[in-house]
Amino acid sequence: MAQGKQTPRQKMINLMYLVFIAMMAMQVDRQVLRSFEGITVTLDESSKLTAENNNTFYEQINLKAGDDVDYLAIQERANQVKAESDKAYNFIESLKINLMQELEYALPDVNAEDEEETNYASLSNTDAVTKRMFDKGGLTEVATELKSTIDGYREFMAKSYESSPRDVNRINQLFSTEDRQRRSWIHRLFYDQPMVAGLANLTKIQSDIRTEEGNLVRALLSNKLEEEIELKAFEPIVMASPIVLSGKPAEANIAFGAFDNTLQGKITIGGEEVPLVNGKATIALNTSGSGQRSISGTMTYRDHTGEFIEPIPFTHEYEVISETLAEMPSGAVISADAMNVVYRGLDNPISATVNGADGPVNLSASAAGLRSAGAGKWMFKPSAGSGSVTFTASARTSTGKTVSGTREFRIKPVPPARAHIANKTSLQIPANGLAAQTVRVDWPDFLFDVKGQVTSFKVKVPGQPTVSVTGDKMSAAAGALSRAKSGDVVGVFDINYSSSAGNGQASSVTIEVR
Repeated sequence: MAQGKQTPRQKMINLMYLVFIAMMAMQVDRQVLRSFEGITVTLDESSKLTAENNNTFYEQINLKAGDDVDYLAIQERANQVKAESDKAYNFIESLKINLMQELEYALPDVNAEDEEETNYASLSNTDAVTKRMFDKGGLTEVATELKSTIDGYREFMAKSYESSPRDVNRINQLFSTEDRQRRSWIHRLFYDQPMVAGLANLTKIQSDIRTEEGNLVRALLSNKLEEEIELKAFEPIVMASPIVLSGKPAEANIAFGAFDNTLQGKITIGGEEVPLVNGKATIALNTSGSGQRSISGTMTYRDHTGEFIEPIPFTHEYEVISETLAEMPSGAVISADAMNVVYRGLDNPISATVNGADGPVNLSASAAGLRSAGAGKWMFKPSAGSGSVTFTASARTSTGKTVSGTREFRIKPVPPARAHIANKTSLQIPANGLAAQTVRVDWPDFLFDVKGQVTSFKVKVPGQPTVSVTGDKMSAAAGALSRAKSGDVVGVFDINYSSSAGNGQASSVTIEVR
């Protein structure tokens, strides 16, 4: 439709309207660019914080490897994880640095007091990223190497989780470089993209690398601690009377110290296997004639991998006597009421008898901590110091002769506590229920009743700084927990506790958010 001749004022109004529209479009574009820049800075800072947190796990493994050779294999594996993660992360970092140097751009410093002027020309430049990734023949050498680096890292991490399909699936999704909708991975992320979008995509990959590096090395340490508690809590115990009557039935029980009645294992005596029933094997003793006898053999059980451990030898001596004694036996019988070791810091019940005694039995110990608990009963509470104690029991016979005997026991520390939430060390909790949980400790399958209270711990939510908590309530980390998303694995670690047997650090707990 013809507009006719416009006045100079109308022409000016139309021109100002066009300028106004152009300024609005420019403002929207700048807001989008600044948003991408902010996301990139946040991801970059998150990667640095996650790397610092990962270093604490490496330090723990290195310290333990210096004291315990069993951790050397874990240390070697952790070093491989760090090397592969650094290799992939540093390649992407060099690509980002070269790209920013070409456009004379640097990410804003979050610690700077004054806000820096945003270089919108560099942020919106699409040529630099496209030329770096594509040429007339297809992908550039840099693009090919980037895809190869991500593929190699994905394969390494997936192989590390080969026994966990859920973790393998997560790794394959996070680091997938598959084509989609007839577009290659490189094309989707970088073709005709402004420089700030390319930086954001690269930084996102770096953040995922550091997060998964932490998940894996934390799992290595956590699994080793769990294995250590399970394996070192068991010892062979032979339970049989040291004196049996000639011709009378007698039995001996061989079991695992602090044993688990669901444990799968086997006992071998004289080349023959004795079946385990409810965690123990029962055999008939040889009671023919009189004199000293002994039984010996080996025991083994399946570890956390399902494989049998190296057989552990055991031996037990006993004496067969006639119902009417031809002569007075000499020596003493000393046994630990709970098991064949005594635990440091706990009251260990001790019983002692002397064969043929006609009066009270006296008991002494080579280490401090022994006190009377009634006729023939004592309590022994060893403190820090020696790794063994020798008990000596003595008494007078009806003939007035003093007879005595000694027995050496090992002094062991109370095993570390197991940390748990709702009686589980690995569990699934909805995101809105994380802050309502309480971290507790216990000593499952331990013969003594030890009470403990969590005094502090740390919480790590993927993508969030580690939170240190005093006490046992997860609510103290509610801020970080509120940002957890479905599929995230939240780590609860460095769990310190106090107990009736002293202070210690418990195993870690992992929570999958659903």
